[in-house]
Amino acid sequence: MKEKLKLAKNAFLDLNAKPQIVEHALANLKEWLQDERLVEYRPYIDHLIDNERWEMLLDSFWRMIPFGTGGRRGPVGAGPNRINPYTISLSVQGHCEYLRDVVGITGDICVVVAHDVRQFFDLRGAYAGVDGLLDGLTSLDMARISAMTYAANGITAYVVGSLQDGPDGPKCTDRYISTPELSFLIRELGAAGGLNISASHNHPDDNGGKFYNRQGGQEIPPDDEALLNMVKEVKHVKTMAYDRARKAGLILTVPPEQHRRYIQLNLDLSFTVSRGARVAFTPLCGTGMTTVYETLNGLGYRVVTVPEQSVYDGSFASVRYRIANPEVPDSMDVLEKVARENDCHVGFSTDPDADRLGMIVPEGEGYRFVNGNEIGVLLIESIITSMKHANTLPSSPIFINTVVTSSLQREIARRYGCQVIGDLMVGFKYMGDVMGHLERSGRFPTDDDLKDRDSIEGTIDDFVFTTEESHGYLLTHHIRDKDACGAAVHLAGLASTLVDDGSSFLQMLRDIYRVYGYHRNVLRSLVMEGIVGLERIKKIQDVLRSNPPVEIAGRRVTRFVDNHVVGGPMRSTTDSASRDVLMFELDSGDGRTIRLIVRPSGTEPKTKIYVEVPSVRQLGGTLDEATQEKLAQISDDELDEIIARADAEATQIGNEFIRFCLGPQVLGDVYPPIPDESLLVSDLVPVDHKVRLCTKILPKVVDDLAAGGARQDVADEIDRELRSFGEDPGGLVREAAAAWFGDKDVVSRLDASTLAFARGLFE
Repeated sequence: MKEKLKLAKNAFLDLNAKPQIVEHALANLKEWLQDERLVEYRPYIDHLIDNERWEMLLDSFWRMIPFGTGGRRGPVGAGPNRINPYTISLSVQGHCEYLRDVVGITGDICVVVAHDVRQFFDLRGAYAGVDGLLDGLTSLDMARISAMTYAANGITAYVVGSLQDGPDGPKCTDRYISTPELSFLIRELGAAGGLNISASHNHPDDNGGKFYNRQGGQEIPPDDEALLNMVKEVKHVKTMAYDRARKAGLILTVPPEQHRRYIQLNLDLSFTVSRGARVAFTPLCGTGMTTVYETLNGLGYRVVTVPEQSVYDGSFASVRYRIANPEVPDSMDVLEKVARENDCHVGFSTDPDADRLGMIVPEGEGYRFVNGNEIGVLLIESIITSMKHANTLPSSPIFINTVVTSSLQREIARRYGCQVIGDLMVGFKYMGDVMGHLERSGRFPTDDDLKDRDSIEGTIDDFVFTTEESHGYLLTHHIRDKDACGAAVHLAGLASTLVDDGSSFLQMLRDIYRVYGYHRNVLRSLVMEGIVGLERIKKIQDVLRSNPPVEIAGRRVTRFVDNHVVGGPMRSTTDSASRDVLMFELDSGDGRTIRLIVRPSGTEPKTKIYVEVPSVRQLGGTLDEATQEKLAQISDDELDEIIARADAEATQIGNEFIRFCLGPQVLGDVYPPIPDESLLVSDLVPVDHKVRLCTKILPKVVDDLAAGGARQDVADEIDRELRSFGEDPGGLVREAAAAWFGDKDVVSRLDASTLAFARGLFE
């Protein structure tokens, strides 16, 4: 062991890691090599050492995996900074102690434990050739471990069904609970909290745990840090044999009628009897068949599914790039094919835990991806007007969203007389907290030191809708996390109404833009992995905060908002992380205010950049009051020009800001000048790979081919180089490669046949 630690120490120092990080990593590594409870992880540790995977080893051991925007989430692997049965059981033991010692719950306690479809296949090749504890590890495995720990602490765990196969009966993996249904069940069963073993939409090699409070939402600062601190203090994890816990009544099955109640709650959200829309649906191999499909089918919609994605598959093999995320348009390529074949009016997708909803709608000969902000715009307009026409709109309706979500949604809500909370930090836990305040005190915020924030007064019955740009929506206060099901129900009804009226989603969006003004929202991500990546992500925030630019993309910064400064005193380190959100308002020169927001992701190693460019031209009023004559005042041609200008401006600002963040004024000489083509690579690809593609890989292809290199050798080298980019790397870099091989200097060096071959390598 001493030799291993010595090798690791020298290697960590060679990586120029900070002394404190090295110290923590070595202390944790020593514990994992000594502790007999962790003996099953040693083959994985030895594999990293033997293969000199020092960066991965350091990243696996330098810290305990933190709580982020959506709980504790990250790669499956060996070490405290990885998701594995040990770190999950530590978290659960800490949760047990948190419920009793911090929350102060006494007497009988119950929780709800859910899990998604994930299974660890080591698709990234982190432990190639190692067989052991982690091989084939499923979310269900860790849900069973969690239930056994709750039981050992005298806390009853409600689960969806058997957590292990028995000699008779169906396999235990036949049933699942989605994240929103978990939230519903916590409230229905009067549970003290809950846990979902899930990494939501992350890569299939990831997993995690999302802990919920008795309101059915996730804890916000400082309570989430109190939970984290309890986890850090855990010295011993209690466990009880599964069969014994079942016999003792400490692991119980959720009554089937509770699922029916959840479905009925969503059935009741339907606002129209029309069923004119044909609907295509994919759960992207996750739990959405038990929520969206079951509900839409129950309402009588004609729903066609994607067969290969309607089965539970934790590898997400049938999903492009294996990214089962409705935020990613390419994840719905098969859905589009099914929708086109069946002439559907709308297509829906859900992520593995069925809390996010994606949508495609017909456009020309194909289908158009509708982003999260656009879906939110359609929903807020339709929800308010449908309630208004049914005389069910509260006298003082309340709409809630986050600071990074389109301000167009807030504008629509305000014109209909809604009270608006529109400056929350990112994460649905903050929406749930607002709803909890309405229940308890009738207002938000209740802290006098939050006078610089949006405020509302009312009851929970005044709640109308809440959303965030990352495809999360909630239409009922009986759930406290985002729910794809309720949003799908309303949108299917809206699709039917539009079909009956001879209109469409895209026509409705265009009319919304005529009335309220067009808003272009662009999200860009800078993926930077490992400890080095985290340091760069942090440095971007630190530099922008300490020395904010006075000009961005040629536009003067008129206002800078640091959410570490506004929003009251800092409550915890988790509060600091959640409020690490910087906003710049830019002068457009024509009266518009352009917004640019930058923050680190709370669930993935990336910096997220949000750009919003509004148009000046608008008709005013509300869409519900607009006549056809009024709408015609902005012609289709004029609207097309407005949209094109705003789209181009938003793209330009995003690209220039990326260059600024990665350039010498922020990160120093880490990267060379960023080529235009690298900005065309999918944001799923890490920044280092993007830059390497356009500064080394593509130039070498041209050099080799121009020098008469064998085409097969070039093709083989490209295949090797792009493996680290992700699943189906050609699709991720295709647009960048097309631009590269369209450059006149490149074209001049290669004959037509060779150029066609080079382009074909990335098709």
